Amino acid sequence: MRRFLSLSLIIVGLILLLSVLLPIGLSQLSFSLQPKLLDPTAVALVPVPFVANILGVTTPDYTQPTTWFPTASATPTVSRVRYYTLSIPQLNLQDIPVEINGTDLKKNAIQFPGTALPGDYGNTVIFGHSTLPALYKPNDPISLFNPLPKIKVGDAVTIQYDGVTYKYIVRNITEVDPSQIEVLAQRYDKNELTLITCVPLGTYLRRFVARAELVN
Repeated sequence: MRRFLSLSLIIVGLILLLSVLLPIGLSQLSFSLQPKLLDPTAVALVPVPFVANILGVTTPDYTQPTTWFPTASATPTVSRVRYYTLSIPQLNLQDIPVEINGTDLKKNAIQFPGTALPGDYGNTVIFGHSTLPALYKPNDPISLFNPLPKIKVGDAVTIQYDGVTYKYIVRNITEVDPSQIEVLAQRYDKNELTLITCVPLGTYLRRFVARAELVN
């Protein structure tokens, strides 16, 4: 009986481990087979957090937005207000607080320093944290952007900034390596919005990027 119980616990443990690692592995394989939309430079992969802990590997603090794209500059954005809200109806995300020049993704989503304010010409870049799907909790800042990879081209995104509502439509969806800071670039002939989180969910291997354009 004791042997059977031990074997059962081992099997359950293996199933749980596979349920976490298999989606990550399949996502990595799928990404490696896709043509790169941007030219990546070589960058070391960051271990999955719990694997890194087991191996005793030190990883950057990814609740700090500046670690997401290590080579990007982060000049503060000048704004009259510190916070605004973001909503994506198709993902049931409503009035998510976004902090301008924020430094802690454990508290809320953050507008990356140096990017355009909502409604201005340029590219408003917003980061939101995500975690393993099994740990997802709606409205929890740690898993705030877990639904983001389900967004589709044509979906609407609204921002309430300084008393004004701005509506954006998603035009492009892709995944990039952490070295591909082109997604942060400012084009001053357009009003753009870029939403970013880490994928596969629960890892920091790549960045999921949804690019939207102001329509109203």
